Amino acid sequence: MELRQIVAVAAVATPILTLFLAGAFIAARSGVERVSSGRDVVQIAGNFSAMLLRVAGYVVVLLLVQHFIGLRSTFGW
Repeated sequence: MELRQIVAVAAVATPILTLFLAGAFIAARSGVERVSSGRDVVQIAGNFSAMLLRVAGYVVVLLLVQHFIGLRSTFGW
């Protein structure tokens, strides 16, 4: 990869990852005012895992849509 390609990928990926991490932080803390018991930790872990599963599902659906309309994935597979 050339430096221009790396900069272009970073320019696109940085805001996406920043928004993703901000959303993960907000979603993980949902329903928990402060971490004071084991139940609060379980709630945070459950929220975070549900968010990760949701995002993974979105990625799978988008890849399937791309496949069905004739676009091949650009992940190098």
